[in-house]
Amino acid sequence: MDLIKPRHIEPGDTIGIVSPSGPITQADLETGLSFIQQRGYKVVVSDHALDRDNYLAGSDEDRARDLMAMFERTDIDAVLCSRGGYGAARLIPLLDPAVFRNNPKLLIGYSDITVLHLWLQKHVGLISLYAPMPLTMTRPIPDHAWEVFWRALEIPEPLGELPPWHAPYETICPGKATGRLTGGCLCLMTSSIGTSYEMETQNAIVVIEDVDEAPYRLDSMVNQLKLAGKWEACAGVAIGESTRWEKFIKEDEPSFTPDQIWQHYFGGLNKPVISGFPFGHITDPLTLPYGVLGELDAERGKLTLLEPATI
Repeated sequence: MDLIKPRHIEPGDTIGIVSPSGPITQADLETGLSFIQQRGYKVVVSDHALDRDNYLAGSDEDRARDLMAMFERTDIDAVLCSRGGYGAARLIPLLDPAVFRNNPKLLIGYSDITVLHLWLQKHVGLISLYAPMPLTMTRPIPDHAWEVFWRALEIPEPLGELPPWHAPYETICPGKATGRLTGGCLCLMTSSIGTSYEMETQNAIVVIEDVDEAPYRLDSMVNQLKLAGKWEACAGVAIGESTRWEKFIKEDEPSFTPDQIWQHYFGGLNKPVISGFPFGHITDPLTLPYGVLGELDAERGKLTLLEPATI
């Protein structure tokens, strides 16, 4: 499928806000959006972005309708998800690929939004951004992470070498490889197996991160993807942090650490693999354009994006 690059945005443009997954409070949404508005953007909140149905932001039908409406509206220049949580996968049967193909715009979000990124890659070919959302923006984000975020949205040039700051990393397997970016939240990558939006890793650079998962769960998910042939097919892997895993380990309970799990599965992969890549559920998350061609240099701990994500 030919890739579609959305138009870049700039201050003065209008960003549509949707909640495809979990619910967000009005206070959190307003706090997060204040950073977007201070940059000079106008925002339009979708009809059901503040709905709540237990752990979902309203009904599947309303969330899917909001998402497609924001893409169809000619007065909306990009679409920003309010938060992750759970629920994006429930929208898949309700989404029309033609809506997104005929109205290409930046979709911005991470965590549960992994589902939508994978679906857009497979069914539309639209490049999208794994990036902070308003709920993320209620917590402090360092300037160096903001700088990458704004460059990804506003400058139609390759992002170049990432991270542009000094970040500790570990080389699990040395080497260099080139491929298009895919991946995201590990649990959602795994749950895509057997679906219409199953993650494709052939010759891809796969990025991995997650939050609130016990080590045995991380092990199980990486193993399932191994058994599905995803690691054998890929060109390289950049692993981020799996945050808050320690809370699942009782005192004196034997357990592998995430680092030991990565070494077990990726240490002998014979293709470039690093851990400690800064993106996802951390305090200084990179913004990553999915579908863009990049080069992973495992010995330097850098991912260089070689082409623009936008036009």
